[in-house]
Amino acid sequence: MGWIIKETETLLKTPIGSFNTTRKIDPEGVERKYISMDAPDWVCAIVQLGKDSDEFLMVRQFRHGINREVVEFPSGMVDKGEEALQALVRELDEELGIARGNIQSVKELYTASPNPAFMENRITCYFVVVDAYGNSHPDEDEFLETVIVKREEMESIVTQNDYNAMMRLAWEHALSIGLIAKKYDIKL
Repeated sequence: MGWIIKETETLLKTPIGSFNTTRKIDPEGVERKYISMDAPDWVCAIVQLGKDSDEFLMVRQFRHGINREVVEFPSGMVDKGEEALQALVRELDEELGIARGNIQSVKELYTASPNPAFMENRITCYFVVVDAYGNSHPDEDEFLETVIVKREEMESIVTQNDYNAMMRLAWEHALSIGLIAKKYDIKL
């Protein structure tokens, strides 16, 4: 469309990313400034406890964007120099105490931009089957606990109005491609 990208200036650096302004010339030749957030990529995982099980491992933690505790899929940032799959294995160990040897299978569901209107990062979501979990050892500023959720409870969790949309999409995608048994669907 003829956009010309000029220089970028960092306005604010935070532990979760930088807020930047970039000068751009639009298709009509007008120079404008646009704000974006350059944040690390991140990963999330639907973690099934055993093949064909109706139990899923999630974490309960306080989320500062909504100022309350939520139960959600384990997730975290991809560290500099890491690939998404490496970050996934690290996060599963940190948040759920899952050793690499306890991971039975991993399937990448998708990689997407959480919000391309102003965010420069990507999320990669996975479906993981594990045979065991242990004690979490989160980062020093993370306070979380492991929660086992039954399949029939999952719908009420992932459809909450303030539930993370990218994680909800992961659940719905895993259902649609048959990774999760539909044996608990309610028949009227």
